[in-house]
This record gives sequence, C-alpha cells and structure tokens, in this order.
Amino acid sequence: MESVQLSFEDIEQMKIHALQPGRTAYIDECGNFGFDFDKEGVSSHYILCAVIVDNLGIKEIERKVSELRKHNFGQGEMKSSSIGDNHSRRAKVLSELLQLDISLIILIADKQLFRKNLPLMDYKSSFVKYLHKELYKSMYAIYPKLKIIEDEYGSSEFQKGYRKYICKHRPLLNLFNEYDFDYIDSRKSNIVRIADIIAGSVMKRIINPESPNVLKMFRGNIRDIINFPKIIEPYISGGDAKFSFDAQIYSLANHCALSYIENNKSDDEEDVRLRILFLKQLLFTARNISVSKFLYAQEIIEQINNVSDKKINKNYLCRRVIAPLRDAGILISSSKHGYKLPTCLDDIYTYINQTNGIVSPMLSRIEKCRKSIIGYTDGKLDVCNGPVLEKYKRYFGDY
Repeated sequence: MESVQLSFEDIEQMKIHALQPGRTAYIDECGNFGFDFDKEGVSSHYILCAVIVDNLGIKEIERKVSELRKHNFGQGEMKSSSIGDNHSRRAKVLSELLQLDISLIILIADKQLFRKNLPLMDYKSSFVKYLHKELYKSMYAIYPKLKIIEDEYGSSEFQKGYRKYICKHRPLLNLFNEYDFDYIDSRKSNIVRIADIIAGSVMKRIINPESPNVLKMFRGNIRDIINFPKIIEPYISGGDAKFSFDAQIYSLANHCALSYIENNKSDDEEDVRLRILFLKQLLFTARNISVSKFLYAQEIIEQINNVSDKKINKNYLCRRVIAPLRDAGILISSSKHGYKLPTCLDDIYTYINQTNGIVSPMLSRIEKCRKSIIGYTDGKLDVCNGPVLEKYKRYFGDY
C-alpha cells in the first residue's frame, strides 16, 4: 500500500471525523437505463433513494420494518411493485414508514430531458457516469463519514459502477486504516426495502399525480433531492401555483444558490458546509413543496443539526450562515414566518421592509446623535465627515 504523509491538520480533521456518529446508507432504485422510449418497459425517469440511519438504531429499525412488512405484505416481499396502483394502500405504508428515524437522499433523473440536452450518441454510459458523480457529491457533502450497504440488491448495474466510483474518489485512509466513506458487505436487509418503497413511490407519483406525494410527506426526512439534469423551474401544481410568481426573480435566486453550492462543494470548512445545507433546504422547498412556503428558523436548525456534528442555534444561523450568504450576493427572503428562496417581487419587498424596520430606527438614532454634536459645537464637528460615514449625509438630507 502506498504510504501517505499526513499533516497535523489532516490528523485533527480525522479525529473530528472519528467522533462523528456512525451512519449507514441503504440504496435502491426504480427505473432502468434504456433510452428507446418507444420500447415497452423503458422508463422515462430513473429514481435513486438512499436511506441513511444511525448505526445505533439499525437493529430497532430492522425490527420495526419487519413488523411493518408482516402487517402490510404478509409473507410476500415488501416492494413498491407489490402495491401497484392501490394509492390508499401506498399512503398507509408510507405513513408507517414516516414514523421511522431515517434520513433520505433522493435523485430524480429525467432520461428524456437528459437525451434532449446531451449532444452525444452514447447516452447510457454518460448517463450512468453523471449519476454516480451527482449522488456521490451529495452523499459526501452531507455525510463525510458513511458506510454504504452492498447486499444482494447491490448487484445492479448502477451499484456495481457506483462502488468503483467511490473506491476511486473517496478520501484517504483514516487513522484506523479504514475509509470514512466506503462500501461494506451485509446480509439481506429490511431497511433496503424502505428505499425500494420510496423510490418506487416517487416514480409512481411522476406517472400518476393521484398517487401519494411522497416528497411532500417525507420533507422533514429529506436531506437532499437531486434533480438531474438540473432544472430551474420550480415544482408548481394546483393550489401551489401563485399568480404573483415571477420566473425572472426565481431564476436569478435559483442560479445564485446553485452557483454557490457548485463553487464551494469541495470546501471542508464547517460553516461553508452548513451554508450549502441551508441553501439546499430552500431549493428543495421551492421546487417540491411550495413556492410560497417559508421555513421557520427552528425548522431549519433542527434539520441542519440532524446531519451536522456542529449544533447551531438561531444566532449562529443568522450570523454565520445566512449573513455570509447574503454578503456573497445570494438572494434570500425573510419575514416573521422564516426564510425562503424569493420567487416573486413580494418576497424581495418583504425582506427589504423587514430590514428597513431594523435599520431605519438605528439610522434615526445616529442622526439625532449627529445633530446634537453639530449643535453643541456650532457646526464645527460633524461625525459624518469621516470617510466611512460620509455616505450617510445624503440619507440625512445633506446634499
């Protein structure tokens, strides 16, 4: 094995990783890699679902899923295909799965859109390669210490290639001569059946809008949703469609958020990782739940704390996460209802008015202080003559 020289910073980072809770991911899929859409059985989409659990809770979740399987599937296999188009039964099963302590990463690949936008002939190999890259980036960004289950269901074409991709791109060995991000062998698992149900339910919803909206049901468990190829249109339907929706504002906000994520995805600084997690929450909400929904600060904090070793509070969220993002030019709307990606002009006005309500009284106090000093010194001393405060003269009416 090739020897690797580690710096003190590397060793400290490894110690931090060693203290992280052990987590395991179970991956399953729905769909296929065919691109001949006129051929029977070729799916328009390909769905991947990774179910992530704390290692300390694996046995308990296995037990609960086993009971759920017996109750809902009898002696049969617990699979999405066994539910079929029985929407009420699917909703019942999903509601029971919702009680489990799990986290989800979901990838939704539109094969038709991929082929339309890709000027290549070898669709399949390019498609699979991109999927490996997108899923790896998301999983490693959120869970730098993660074991991925490979069992009898891991022999699919995707998972064989994904294992090779991880072995090629994962970080170096840690102090314990093991990889923090790695595949492991496992016996047949009940938990992987959760991934099957959820992936199949996402596909079913795409095919039939009357099927339960699994993305909305599990929004509190979803740590990331990857739309591939990337899209800029939000998911809008029925009552969520707002007349005030402004495609230009949403497109700009979406572009700024995605650009920040893309430009900083390799940054290991903890605060940068938290900012990326925050932006992904806003993007997911706008695309898959509602373009008008605000996320309360506490809701955001709980979701971040679920996947991050650093536990933050509201003050930390505002000062170390949101403020630097706004300094970087990211559009974030805020109100008494929380935070969201702006999707209309009203969202921008809401943020400006909220900020104005804070800033205006402070500037008013500065103005009173300035006037008092000018009056007391007969106009000889103006605190706004300095280079930093000179710009405020115009605000105070001095031209």
